[in-house]
Amino acid sequence: KKNINDMRHQTFIFAFAALLSATTLVCLRPGRGALLNKAATRLYNGATNINSRMGSSRSLNGKFTSSLINIHNLNPLSQCRRGGGTKVRTSVTDNEDAATKPTKPKAMISSKLDWLSHYTEIIPDAFTIEGVNYKPKSGTVSGPLILRLLEQRGQSFIDEEVKRALATAMDTATTRMVVSVQPKEMLAHERRSVYALVAAKMAQMVSGRVSIEVDPRVSHEASLIVQEVQELAKCLSNNDVEVKSKILFKIPGTWEGILAAKMLTLQEEEYSCQVTHVYSMAQATAAAEAKVAVIQPYVGRVNDWYSQHPDKVPRELQMEGVTPGVVLAGKIFNFIKKYQSNSKVMAVSVRNIEDAIALSGVDYMVLAPPLIRQLANMPGQFEPPALSPETAGNQNFTPQDVRGHDLGECAEELLEASIRSSSEFVDRVENILSNTAVGSI
Repeated sequence: KKNINDMRHQTFIFAFAALLSATTLVCLRPGRGALLNKAATRLYNGATNINSRMGSSRSLNGKFTSSLINIHNLNPLSQCRRGGGTKVRTSVTDNEDAATKPTKPKAMISSKLDWLSHYTEIIPDAFTIEGVNYKPKSGTVSGPLILRLLEQRGQSFIDEEVKRALATAMDTATTRMVVSVQPKEMLAHERRSVYALVAAKMAQMVSGRVSIEVDPRVSHEASLIVQEVQELAKCLSNNDVEVKSKILFKIPGTWEGILAAKMLTLQEEEYSCQVTHVYSMAQATAAAEAKVAVIQPYVGRVNDWYSQHPDKVPRELQMEGVTPGVVLAGKIFNFIKKYQSNSKVMAVSVRNIEDAIALSGVDYMVLAPPLIRQLANMPGQFEPPALSPETAGNQNFTPQDVRGHDLGECAEELLEASIRSSSEFVDRVENILSNTAVGSI
């Protein structure tokens, strides 16, 4: 009994010392009051809880150590949704100024493209770029790309794969004695086979991952999205692709799509998912909580919508000299890095040099070949990027920034429009495959 009382006494002394230290630090470091007060209060409450549930010394040490660790792990992602804890810092270093200084690149910077590529992985929206000595590290397979290949067959690097896929479609059609229109299931299998063949060829040519579009026509059915991913994975495996390490499954950012991505991420196979058609913080934060691999905001499309509706730009996306799409993508990046999510951010629909530079430092950026050529021809020098994990830690977020489950008018319209457009491309791909099977081309 005497030992237990001594331990209680020591525990409260330690908690009192923590409160005293917090008060001192507040005086020395203005602006830290909210964080330190919360940390000290948590520590004190942890000590009180331990005292009330005093057991063995092993239990005391375990619980008390846990409460100390949790001071720096307050789950701000959830607190921001509840409207609290919005100014919690995830890390505090002794020398913050040094921590925010970007590392000077070792490689020689001769162009703006060299500079941007040092901080951001550039992904061309076409696999080959004439006139630029730039080899992409990643690739993407989508309806528009497949449609171009099927209609033009102009890129020799996958010409044989496309021919082989078309030949397979014709052989299968003959075997099943299809005269005019193929059964829906058979047509879907052939579409997946073509996507998988192209992705397999890309996977051999890039060091990074290849994202492959999941049928957007099932965007509002989580179970069908999961089924589509599993079927695509089989086709990819049949083409000797290591799905787990090389493939990202590109899923539209509907609530059902984000739910499906979470289910797929948590499955034993651990499919890596990329949530696309992101036009709001609500979609991005939900995707981050689902632990998806990549979140894909569309910069140009957001800019287009707000340029047509200038009176509807929300306050949190208003910044002088910066477009709303860039502000949104930057906020998504800062939020994810601040709260230590493992998700990466891929900025797409970046249409001009100014927006590309304003998003330097984002994990990935998809650019059109003309923009890449323009960057390659611009002189470059070392300068810090606009975005970085270090500077993200200094950003504060409010419930208005996140908006809970409210997509907003912009995101709702653009999301549905994007799904319709993507679905039309898939319909056209399947139409070509269907006609090919009866020998029309």
